[in-house]
Amino acid sequence: MLPRLLTIWESVRTSLWAVPVAMIALAVATAIVAMKIRLDIGADPAWFLYSGNAKDAPSFLSALVTSMITLATLAISITMVVLTLAAQQLGPRLIRIFMGDIRTQLTLGLFTASVVYLLLILRRVYGAGDEAPNLAVTIGTFLVLLSAVSLLLFVHHLARSIIADTVIESVGCDIDEQATQMLPERTDEDARAADELSGESAPLRTHRQGYIQAIDHNEIVEAATQANAVIVLDVRAGHLVLDNMVIGKTVPASAGASDLSRRVETAIIVGRERTPVQDLEFAIRQMVEIAVRALSPGVNDPFTAMAAIDRLAMSLSRIMQRGEAQSVWRDRKGRMRLVVPTSRFDGLMDAAFNMIRQNGSGSPAILIRLAERLMDLRGLANETQRQAIERHLAMIWREGRRSIDERADLEALKERIAPSGLTAA
Repeated sequence: MLPRLLTIWESVRTSLWAVPVAMIALAVATAIVAMKIRLDIGADPAWFLYSGNAKDAPSFLSALVTSMITLATLAISITMVVLTLAAQQLGPRLIRIFMGDIRTQLTLGLFTASVVYLLLILRRVYGAGDEAPNLAVTIGTFLVLLSAVSLLLFVHHLARSIIADTVIESVGCDIDEQATQMLPERTDEDARAADELSGESAPLRTHRQGYIQAIDHNEIVEAATQANAVIVLDVRAGHLVLDNMVIGKTVPASAGASDLSRRVETAIIVGRERTPVQDLEFAIRQMVEIAVRALSPGVNDPFTAMAAIDRLAMSLSRIMQRGEAQSVWRDRKGRMRLVVPTSRFDGLMDAAFNMIRQNGSGSPAILIRLAERLMDLRGLANETQRQAIERHLAMIWREGRRSIDERADLEALKERIAPSGLTAA
């Protein structure tokens, strides 16, 4: 149940409507309460209170509504321009970062909520009698002033948010956060391996299509325990599944009843796009997309690509300090009930550097920066991690020998990789 809720929350968190809708509801409640409160302002009212009469209030509120609609339209237009620029320069899949920014959501929510509040107050003012709703009009004035200040801060924030370094750092923080959530602390004890399976198995099929967004492991363990079976999945979060595709197996085969298959399929959440809920490679691929787009002929921005490589190395250095993700799930009695594939370090290395190396072919600056960062990681690695890193260093060296024509550039690349001993061959 929790993975499904997290998937829904991720969809709501990265939407532009959720926070504004909540603020509009708050504005409606505030308008209802404010219209019922009448303040006795006396002959010498406080400077910040509306001191006009009931006849002047409608025209004053009409001016406020007009100005707020103008501000809201301007803010929405600026947001759409920024989203368009971000999609063109950094990649369309990175738009979720801008949509999920809480400051953008709060600003749009403030503007739309202020318009709704002022409209509700204006509608009630016409029938308010001779007594002006001083508090309600004062709140409306305050909202307009706050919106004007927020527009200035909003423009500054959006201008900063489309800078490549800002986006790279934001994506890097997402990688670090996901790694902390998904990977356990490293311990001296190895994770308990999967038990040997014997007997015939029955295939598990899915009847849906899309990307696996999350898997409710506890639900599958409970279903497998009741059926006295072991579920072995061949897919994990981030994988694409097709209709009637085999996604795993049930051991023994006699346990593969329709009820168990249905519960397993229900526990696997499938959607139209990948999400970061259980997919550690999701944010890594976002960073890779920044680097690859920067290396494209239409953009040709190697400095952004090198900044993305540096931030990937920072995140991978933190991942190297953590343990492997859980791949075996057991019931309360310690019996193995579920085996799932996980994102291992060599797979994360492939996701991080393969496409950058391929698209950086023929660019000495990119290949040299890749070699420098990988050599830095090699110095922090254990034996298993070092093998994965050296495999990528070897591919970079072969790529450099094949695509770099200038001897000085090739010597510079060789100098970076030479301490690993991979350039001797």
